[in-house]
Amino acid sequence: MRRTALILAALILLTGCDGIKITKPMLKMVVAASNKVSTEKFYADSCEKRLSLPYSEGGDPSQVLDIYYAPKEGRKDAVIIDIHGGFYVAGKRENNRSFASVFLKEGYDAVLLEYRRNDGKLDVEDELSDCAAALDYLALHAEELGLNKDRMFITGDSAGGHLALYMAEGAEDNSMPVRPKTFVPRGVMLNCPAYDYATFSNPEGFSKGALEWFIGPRYEDSEWMKSMSPRTFIGSYSGPLFFSTCTMDFIRSQSLVLKEDCDSLGREVEFVDIKSNERKVGHVHNVTDQSLPQSKEVNSRMVSFMDRNPIVQQNDFSS
Repeated sequence: MRRTALILAALILLTGCDGIKITKPMLKMVVAASNKVSTEKFYADSCEKRLSLPYSEGGDPSQVLDIYYAPKEGRKDAVIIDIHGGFYVAGKRENNRSFASVFLKEGYDAVLLEYRRNDGKLDVEDELSDCAAALDYLALHAEELGLNKDRMFITGDSAGGHLALYMAEGAEDNSMPVRPKTFVPRGVMLNCPAYDYATFSNPEGFSKGALEWFIGPRYEDSEWMKSMSPRTFIGSYSGPLFFSTCTMDFIRSQSLVLKEDCDSLGREVEFVDIKSNERKVGHVHNVTDQSLPQSKEVNSRMVSFMDRNPIVQQNDFSS
């Protein structure tokens, strides 16, 4: 996972060089790096768990999720649902087991959600549809799964931050193109999120082949891009919101725009902006390396955020 983040950062930084574009073969390097699942053992692996649960009947092998249960002693009867990133084309839920371990130790059950990735035919709308189906599955089957549907928090990093925020917005806005029908989050936590999706269709930084692959065939449809962007619907979400970035985050500007939009809406949010010029304290550092002091600060703030928001809003946003 950390290797994937570093490759992504290197590729994005290349777009700042005159005449250099990110190509489809370059993006395939990211996928190749992310396809290897870490064999290292983490705290999550020692917990009670249910792995590879399908949330879509007769669906794709990628439409599954893993549930890890916190030990009974100290269990807080609350859930953190993690949507991994990977530039919409890469990433594996299993590689976030170390991240999930942080919250399992604090008494939070953890769900690692998988979804189909963009491949030039599928696109972010399919990814969002998968996330909506998974979240509704968790809400509808919470009792039999041993989870508390009234204390479910969503978190996402990078592209996963986009997916998580869009889901939270959709839980309150039934006009959105893709949305969960029954799931209502208690709060949302984003780490170095993609936010203004419409700005990603950038022919100056990406080759046509790369754009068609990581965005999909509709990359030139600006209205569709806006309809898939969390920024378009930010006014829809009224619940608790936490997000973090850092000096070396190559998409830090996305978090700053989100903060500006929340300020203009008069929204109270918890925003953590880690000041460090250390290269290792970069994009999604708290997800990829929990041993860093800066990562411990962000993750501790996430735990505090969940601890402060114990009761779900009893609104029915389903259609």
